[in-house]
Amino acid sequence: MQSQESRMLNDQSRSCPLKGGWLSFRLVDEFGDGKPYANLKYEVTDSEGSKQSGSLDADGYAKVTGNYSGPLILTLDEKYSGSDTWYENLSDRRFYRIPLTDLQVAAEKTLRRPIGSNEKTGAYRASAEKGEFHNVEVRDFVKRTKHLPAAAKLSNPVPAGCAKLARDFAGDKVPNFGVGLLPEKHYVLEVRALRAFRPLLSLAPEFSALNLYQLSLLATLSYGEFGQTPEKPKPAPEKDFAFTYPKRGTIGHVLNTCLACHEEPSSYADSKKPSFPLVEDVPYSKRLEIVPFDPELYPQNDSASGDARETPSTVHFFNDSRKGSTDWKNTDTQAYATHDDRVLLIGVRGTAEGWDAWRDVDAKQVPIEGGTGKAHQGFYEAFMALKPFIDDYIRRFRTDQKILVCGHSLGGAIALLLSEWLHREITDDVILYTFGSPRAGDKDFVESASGLIHHRIVNQNDPVPSVPAGWMDTKKPIWITGLAATVSGVLTPAAGGVVMAVGMGRFGGKPYWHHGEQRYFMPLQLPGRQLSSVLWTPGCEGYEEAAMNRCLKQLKNNDTPDRKNFLTQAANGADHKMLDGYIPACWASLRRWQDTQQTGGYIISTTESDRLKLEIETYRTELQKWQREASAEFPGGTIESRPQDRATALQRRSTMSDLQDRQTAIRQAIRHNEKELKALEGTLQTVITLSKTKLTMADLYGDCSSLPELQTHIDRWAEHRENQESVRLAQIPSSMSASMA
Repeated sequence: MQSQESRMLNDQSRSCPLKGGWLSFRLVDEFGDGKPYANLKYEVTDSEGSKQSGSLDADGYAKVTGNYSGPLILTLDEKYSGSDTWYENLSDRRFYRIPLTDLQVAAEKTLRRPIGSNEKTGAYRASAEKGEFHNVEVRDFVKRTKHLPAAAKLSNPVPAGCAKLARDFAGDKVPNFGVGLLPEKHYVLEVRALRAFRPLLSLAPEFSALNLYQLSLLATLSYGEFGQTPEKPKPAPEKDFAFTYPKRGTIGHVLNTCLACHEEPSSYADSKKPSFPLVEDVPYSKRLEIVPFDPELYPQNDSASGDARETPSTVHFFNDSRKGSTDWKNTDTQAYATHDDRVLLIGVRGTAEGWDAWRDVDAKQVPIEGGTGKAHQGFYEAFMALKPFIDDYIRRFRTDQKILVCGHSLGGAIALLLSEWLHREITDDVILYTFGSPRAGDKDFVESASGLIHHRIVNQNDPVPSVPAGWMDTKKPIWITGLAATVSGVLTPAAGGVVMAVGMGRFGGKPYWHHGEQRYFMPLQLPGRQLSSVLWTPGCEGYEEAAMNRCLKQLKNNDTPDRKNFLTQAANGADHKMLDGYIPACWASLRRWQDTQQTGGYIISTTESDRLKLEIETYRTELQKWQREASAEFPGGTIESRPQDRATALQRRSTMSDLQDRQTAIRQAIRHNEKELKALEGTLQTVITLSKTKLTMADLYGDCSSLPELQTHIDRWAEHRENQESVRLAQIPSSMSASMA
């Protein structure tokens, strides 16, 4: 090839363009069709710098004549001229304006040829046309490439020698980009489809099993690093410099190395067992974006920006890490933000570092700036640290997309405060999914945020949703040790009980309340030693408080448990972790619902319904028993009317002030107990309804159920070996990791 190229350069005919050769070429997609590239403008530059421009015909073909002999450079760098709103937005936005070309958009509208497909290709067409066949990419023909995916390994690329010879001979007479071709030849150039994967996400406000599983993965992703390599570029990086994201499980690897390059991710943070999201095949520009880095195009990427110099990490990743034991300014909060044409996605990290424990236990209530009610001080300070980052991201990249927020544990509490602010100040189109989230605000805050869509997921025996408990907001701890309605361990696989962590005297404000609709993973022991898991909405607080029984065991002499030790234990519990608890439970629920919907079954079986009813009746009996005992402690309703011979040893040595505090606390607890007993009627009705309700496609996939290619996406996901396990009873996989996530 090189000798032929040299001969062309030395041919005397190049001195006269009329004696020059000709060149023809056709651009086709991965199926050999040239129509996607019809009418694209091209430019051919010969080795003397003479340029010829034109447009491809209706089948992607063009021919040029009269050029000097020698290699020619073909470019297709015409700026995008279409009217698609999303592409216009990318081309014209103020920050990180994307240099779109008509070629790129055309390539994005083509499809990838499936591996093993027997359909015709560009090579077949080249053979029929007696042309030379090559694989090419958009980046081969355009000047600006930093926004495009990394170069792929093509099976038959255009040899680089042609372009190099032309540039070595003609210097700056020819462009420094483009594909080098030889004259007197016909080429068929198969353009690699510019496609990406993105996670399927329902943007309907209603709960869906799809979002349950997908957002469990995306919330776990917040525990990873951003993964940018190197972390910072040199002051003057090389012309072809590009950041890479090689470490599996990092945010950059999932979004940029996998999804943007049409690859399904399987690892999140430090997960060991593969978990695959359901993905859809979309045009590259409609992926979840990581912005490009191009100092020549974006002043904010230039080293002249100093400390304000931006990289993809600073744009998409918030990491307010503490610098040591004396650093009380930084909050150790971590989150990421990304977006596509439909949604702006935010993931907030939960408890992961030692410093997070201090934020968890800082339960003093503080006013919410610009809002209503009070919030947990530790969570609120973390939200306030994160708020400017999210505000800036929305200002830069949001057009009219909905906002989807997810978070686990501490991250769920921060995500709630963030989402309430977004809903109040930015847009009504906010949807929040939290996993194992503690309470973040008081009654007034929760009631004022009632319009925010919040699906709150709780795993069996996860104690974190039970905090802040009453003893976390008291100056003088008062604990009603008798307030425990224990549920038999025969019915639930996890030994323990339901503990009503309420009724404590509160001195720092109104009670902490939970926001959002709770959905609870509940294991059930069935006949034959079978274990099933039901995802349902109990409608009462007792099930959520079950894990607080561990807290009760720490109590002695009416003292409170140590907050820091309790939260450290809670955060390390398998049921609280994403990798060991929530992801397996979410996956099992999605698979169970898929099977149930396909077979026309009900959400819960008759056997499960009977067991749940028995569980609820047992709980009701224990609550009633406690109610009678608590009401009898102060007969007549006053302390003075109580006979001394009926007082306990503790009460006989208590002061009148202590007894008055205790009486007040018991009255509060009794009122809450009555409310819980009343809620059980609705809980029973929920069980009856679930046992008679069939699942719909919308229950499973939300608004994605209307996608024409949905079954293709489901089939792709189901092909993975990890997704083919039998889950008729949704048995939750065993613990696989010791990660904080």
